[in-house]
Amino acid sequence: MSVASGPFYPLYRRLPFPLQDFLVTAAGAPRWAHEASPRFQGLVSFLCRAEGWDPAEAGAYRTSRLRRVLEAASLTRRYSRLIPRREILERDPWGVLASLPPLGKEEVRSDPSAFLNPRFRGRVHRHGTSGTTGTPLQVFWTRSSMDMERALIWRHRLRAGCRIGKDWRGMLGGLPVVPVKASRKPWWRVNALARQVYLSTYHISPGNAPDYAECLDSFGLAFLEGYPSVLSAAALVMAEAGLGRNLAGVFFGAEPMNAIQRDLVESAFGCHAWDFYGLTERVASASEFECRSLHVNWENCVLELVREDGRPAEPGEHAEIVGTSLSNLAFPLLRYGTGDMSSLLEGGCSCGRRSPRIAAVDTKREDLLVMPDGSLLSASNLTYPFKEVGNIRESQICQPSLREVVVRLVPDGAYREEDGLRLKEGLESLIGRGVDVRLEIVDGIPRGPAGKYAFCVSVPAKDLARRGAAVTNGARRHPG
Repeated sequence: MSVASGPFYPLYRRLPFPLQDFLVTAAGAPRWAHEASPRFQGLVSFLCRAEGWDPAEAGAYRTSRLRRVLEAASLTRRYSRLIPRREILERDPWGVLASLPPLGKEEVRSDPSAFLNPRFRGRVHRHGTSGTTGTPLQVFWTRSSMDMERALIWRHRLRAGCRIGKDWRGMLGGLPVVPVKASRKPWWRVNALARQVYLSTYHISPGNAPDYAECLDSFGLAFLEGYPSVLSAAALVMAEAGLGRNLAGVFFGAEPMNAIQRDLVESAFGCHAWDFYGLTERVASASEFECRSLHVNWENCVLELVREDGRPAEPGEHAEIVGTSLSNLAFPLLRYGTGDMSSLLEGGCSCGRRSPRIAAVDTKREDLLVMPDGSLLSASNLTYPFKEVGNIRESQICQPSLREVVVRLVPDGAYREEDGLRLKEGLESLIGRGVDVRLEIVDGIPRGPAGKYAFCVSVPAKDLARRGAAVTNGARRHPG
């Protein structure tokens, strides 16, 4: 979806929507062709077979992959003195991993080059943000690590009945594939080749609810995927208008989905909502299956649960997820502290899978922004302008009223006024007219009891949970 960002976007947004559809299809064609290829589908099939592994089979596979990752890490500036000589690494890779200190996000953010494997070529640079904090973060992926993550996602979709190239999917993501200033439908653009419809997350409002229902009907969308905040916003406006629909499944990730959001989404769309836990750093992931449990994707990561004192957590104990990728040889992050919290579930699973299970992951839960026209804007959408701006240590978006947004920034020593102006311009382009956006430089952002803070706090959004509960508790079921 590069046409909806970058240097070509100003041209893209001026084109008539049929041409935008054509460009969306053209831009998505290489990825669709790759994921539909026999090689990629073979990887998906391999992962489907791996679900039946017993711990011994999984252990042998994981040990082999861990050795390769540790060997790659030994070539980096960060780990060159921490990884022991090769014979020890060959004999006891798990002991070597356990001996390493946990890695903090700030270490990676401040000096990403220290984690680069100089002998690896063909890495893919990802300039992102750390979750929904707005803090700039640079990481690098290998093609094989990208394929592994995408194949795990497709395994997850397959278990819900979604087939690549056969079932129509709707995507509620953050890129402004429909220009924010668009004033009339369609509020979506189409990748016809992949049977994927990109629905705008910037135009979800009570007045546009019938249009979104029309989109689901006209394309026969069987599945939706996106941020929980956006999915629940779409579910809310459609359910309040009595326009719920029966779908085959909803996939969510990048944010946690609370109980009210899940009830609302599953009620409005008449199906199960499937969780996939992952993060930009690609060091840990887990998939929710028909058992409604999150199974660790142990084929591609070492996922630990670690207490504040650094010791392993006991089953059932709430602790931080610490992850190690088993496929990224270009940018190995070992025992990386994600900041996300969960707990290990005891006992076997009714689905028969042997992979470890974890409780629903607790990450930062963000408010939606409520625009003057009643549309709902996800905080996750607003991380995009931060990706283009450096020199910011922390940030928080506050909406005290419908027509004002305050962005609190904690700058680092290299921050310049131009950084703030560029960020403000980017946010204004997404938020739209009628809202005053201003920046506020602060020394720090207040933390909650657990030492964390919300990236987005909206006073006008406080009644959304009440509205969602009213929809589900009032049994306003869709007509199907």
